[in-house]
Parts: sequence; structure tokens; C-alpha cells
Amino acid sequence: MHSSLFAESNTDLSGGKTTVFNSGPNAFGMPLANISRTNRRAHVVGNSFFNKNWVFSPSSTTARDGLGPLFHARSCSSCHIRDGRGAPTNEQSTSVGLLFRLSVPGKPTGDPVLGVQLAINAAPGIEPEGVVHVSYEEQVVGLDNLQTTSLRKPKYDLVVNDHYGTPHPKIKFGPRIAQQLVGLGLLEAVPEKIILDFADPNDEDENGISGKANYIINPETKQRELGRFGWKANQVNLRTQTASAFLRDMGITSPIHPVEDFTIPQKAKIKINSTNDQPDIDQSKFQRVVTYLRTLAPPAQRNTDDPSVKRGDLLFNKIGCANCHIPNLKTGSVAAIDELKNQNIRPYTDLLLHDMGEHLADGINDSMASGSEWRTPPLWGIGLTKTVNGNSFFLHDGRARSIEEAILWHGGEGSVSRKEYSSLSTKERQDVLNFINSL
Repeated sequence: MHSSLFAESNTDLSGGKTTVFNSGPNAFGMPLANISRTNRRAHVVGNSFFNKNWVFSPSSTTARDGLGPLFHARSCSSCHIRDGRGAPTNEQSTSVGLLFRLSVPGKPTGDPVLGVQLAINAAPGIEPEGVVHVSYEEQVVGLDNLQTTSLRKPKYDLVVNDHYGTPHPKIKFGPRIAQQLVGLGLLEAVPEKIILDFADPNDEDENGISGKANYIINPETKQRELGRFGWKANQVNLRTQTASAFLRDMGITSPIHPVEDFTIPQKAKIKINSTNDQPDIDQSKFQRVVTYLRTLAPPAQRNTDDPSVKRGDLLFNKIGCANCHIPNLKTGSVAAIDELKNQNIRPYTDLLLHDMGEHLADGINDSMASGSEWRTPPLWGIGLTKTVNGNSFFLHDGRARSIEEAILWHGGEGSVSRKEYSSLSTKERQDVLNFINSL
């Protein structure tokens, strides 16, 4: 158990001095409580670029043109609504809050025809790559006290536009729901050593938990660095995460990714303006978006004096949830902005990869992450998801409709905790849920 690694006297303060006390619809969109005047200005400007729709080039709106020609969404906020989670479905079709990564075994650049991510939208005169329809199959699972509940298993129907050619016969596509954005700057500021101290890839302590670090080549430094963002921990920091999202999700080039990486069949079909050697978003605007993400504050924990929440906290540790969802971390003395330094935080993550079993596997490897390994998602703010986003869809593909369903999907390294949760009494399970919802 790791709950006392960095003791924080006030458990309400999820983000230390950065914590905001807001439990309304904008709870995920608040700047750090201790933000400086300079960074507040950058936060506001970055917010405007995060929320506004980008348009196609050429346009009179030169500050916001560069969209496409192949893209998933028109703005960051159309996936991360109110800086929160995406929804997987919209009238039986996938919403923009759910995208699909593409992979072919042995080919690190994705599918030879479609690339690494499916583009469901395109500029006028350009053909999109395809569309995905989603349906669900209900399956009943039993709890140890003879109660039952229902889980839904997603089924995806990928309809590919053959305009660019036929995808590889072994293509795999992995659903990825947009994640909430609170506290990212704090997680970026956690020293690498602290994260690696939790790693136990060979399970040497024989507790069934073998957290593993992912390492990725940083496109800016060209060095192999620790990944900590994304569902597979495949981004090293918020600059690379933001640049990747601009490129993959909106077809917008940046100082980090100045050239769109069309496949050979796409280059043959799309007229590319090779005379423009400037990225679609310049360094100044790009950095303000990064600062915006760094300065989104985690909301305070709520109802900490509730006896049920207190009991749930103890049970959360007892059944092993805290072995991966580490309650306490501390940011370092070096951070991108001063406000993030030396903060005792309570994000409930170790930022490491864990094997979650075959039922949650998508079969897509990502650097050192296997097809069944996922980064532990932070839990701070999770109880406000319904308030902020109007839904309670969890896990990497949004299949879980509640926190309990998300727990019951845990396999692999999460199997023991799932079984322990299932064996609790109805009252005890509710205590656990009340505690998680307080975060």
C-alpha cells in the first residue's frame, strides 16, 4: 500500500495549493488556484484556441486556419467537452469524443493506406477515410453475494472508404475516448524517479501488480524518454501530447510536427500545398495552448467527513485499488511553471502501464505497451464527470456506464481487486463507490 507516501493533512486538496473548490459544470475548466497574472493571461488565450473551431486554408481567419484536409474534429473542445471526457456514441454512431487508432502487426507507421488514426472528416473535395458504427452486447455478471449486474461489450463496424485503397487485411483499430484534462501540469511535474520507484515489471514483491514504464522517442529531443500521458503512456510531456493531438485529430501542423504524414496512397489523391513551409499553428499560439493545459486545476475532493466516504477510503486500500491508483504523489522542485512546484497531490495514479486482461485488450502495441496494457488513469475529479459532461462513461472506450461497471471490467493485474470488490457486502460496495465519487 502506498497511501501514506506523501502525507497531506487536508485530503480535500487534490492538487495542493493549485486546488480549486468548484463542483459545478465548469469544475474541470478552472485555472490553478495559485496561478500568476502572467500565466492567467496565457491560460485565457490558450483557452480560446482550445475552444474555437479551426477552419480550412486559405481563410480570412488566418489565426485559426489550417484544418484538415483529413481530420477527426474541428476543435480540441469538441472531444474534450468542458475539458472533460468524451462520449463514445451519438445515435448509434461514434461521436467525435471517440477516435480510432490503427495498427498493423510489424508496421510501426500504422496501416499503409489509412495511417495511424482514422479520419472520419475531410475538407471539401477530399474524401474522408471512413466511419465506425458502434453497437453493444449486454452480458450478465454475478457478484459473490448472489447479486447480478449487466456489463456492455462494444462491437465496432468499420466502414472504410475505398477511395484511397484497401486497408491491410490484418488491420487492428483501437477505440480511444477523450480523457479529462484536469491536473495535467501537475502530473507532468512529478519527478521521473518517483514514477519509476513504483515500477515492478517482474512483480518481484509477488503482489500480482507489475507496473511497467513506457519509453518513447521524444520528437523534439530525439531522445528515448519516459511516457506519462495518453491511454498507453505514449506521450512524454504536454508539448508532444498537444502536438500529436493537433496533427492526428485536426490535421494541424505545429512546430513539433511541421509536416502532415500522409500515406503514399493519400498523397496520390490529395493535392498538397508544398509551397507553405510554415506550420499551421505557430510557436506562440501553440505554447499558449500547452500553458492552458498545464494550468487546468484539479477540483477538491468532496464529502471527506462523510462516514461512508471514510469507510470507502479504507476499503479502497484494503481491496488493493491503491496499488495502482496511487493516492499521493509530489511534484518536483523543477516544473514548467512555478505554480506547479513542490505540491503534495492526490491524483490516484502511478502513471505506469498495467496488463488489464484479454477483455479490455485491443491488440495494439504502442512502443513498449502491449495490446492489453493500459496506463492507470487518474481518478481525481471522477465523481464530477456526470455534472461536467452529462454522462458517466469510463474506460478507454467508454464501455462502462458507471464506476462499478469499470471496476467489474478489470482483469489481468486488476483481477484480485475486482474479486475483492465483488465479495463485499452491498453496503461496503456503496461505501467504495461513495469514496471514488468524492474524488
